[in-house]
Amino acid sequence: MLDVLTDAFLALQAEASSYPELVRIWMRILAISFIVSVVFIRSQSGARWILAAFLVNITGLIAGKVVFPDLSRTLTGTGIHLIFWPIALWAVWRPAARPSLNSLRGVFDRFYGAWLVWISVLLSISLVLDARTMLLLVFA
Repeated sequence: MLDVLTDAFLALQAEASSYPELVRIWMRILAISFIVSVVFIRSQSGARWILAAFLVNITGLIAGKVVFPDLSRTLTGTGIHLIFWPIALWAVWRPAARPSLNSLRGVFDRFYGAWLVWISVLLSISLVLDARTMLLLVFA
């Protein structure tokens, strides 16, 4: 089983290495921004949702490659993003969960607020690009 997962991971890496440089830079920015959530997971539920979205993305890509080896990383990743990232964004920004300006008093809290806006913008841009990609793949 470990060999199957390793092969899937290596296949995903190989496909990603064939992407244009700007796409790979975008993916690195997203990954680093997701990983920053670890700083906030103990005190902020929004960070836990963002980290969950990241872990679902990684797990989904690997599982998708194992179950459907002929599907491209682009198609699998786009589908995962379009299903799970809106859920994470909704969970972070629903009225009961979103931070208020009054709650962002300390440096740590302000850093969290800035990061939350940053990752939300990145996810929103990515979702627009994913929707475009999905339309192109479906109607091509």
